[in-house]
Amino acid sequence: MAIQSGDRIVIETPAGRRWRPAVQGSVLTVLSAALVVVGPGGAFRLVIGLVGLVGLVIFGPITLALLVRAIRNKPVLILEADGFTDRTPPLGVGFVRWQEVQRIEERVFRGRVYVTVRLTDRAAFRARLPAWHRLILRLNGPMVAGDILIPDNVLSMSPAALVKTMRWLHRAAQRPAPGGGANRRA
Repeated sequence: MAIQSGDRIVIETPAGRRWRPAVQGSVLTVLSAALVVVGPGGAFRLVIGLVGLVGLVIFGPITLALLVRAIRNKPVLILEADGFTDRTPPLGVGFVRWQEVQRIEERVFRGRVYVTVRLTDRAAFRARLPAWHRLILRLNGPMVAGDILIPDNVLSMSPAALVKTMRWLHRAAQRPAPGGGANRRA
């Protein structure tokens, strides 16, 4: 649900959307473990066991992260007068000032709707990210238009409503603050 507190809008992921991937990951992890432990007999036992082991290595840590995320229920997005904090899993980028934002759009990619944010200085933005995060953005770069991607499945509001709210806050941050001061975070 989106909760407005003071001058902040806090957006959390609904419970069903948090727990579904955790349950799906748990099922895949258990199936992978079953392939390692039980597996069919005969000549394919080694191959099936290796497939199960690879599944455990991949799905185990992801499932653990999904379970922790589902239990903790931290906000995925916090909108404020001077910027927004992106905590969308797994690629949340932290705090971004509205002055860094060039464009906010709603885009469809592979059947999923994303709120995409394009920044004015992509190189400076990426320089402050960890190396693994930069690698993923570089690999995804040709497929998506935007520097920050917020998927619809983590939102408690429609992507269109989020885009409208973010654009309003972005425009408001571009206007001079009352009294001649700049809009900035203390």
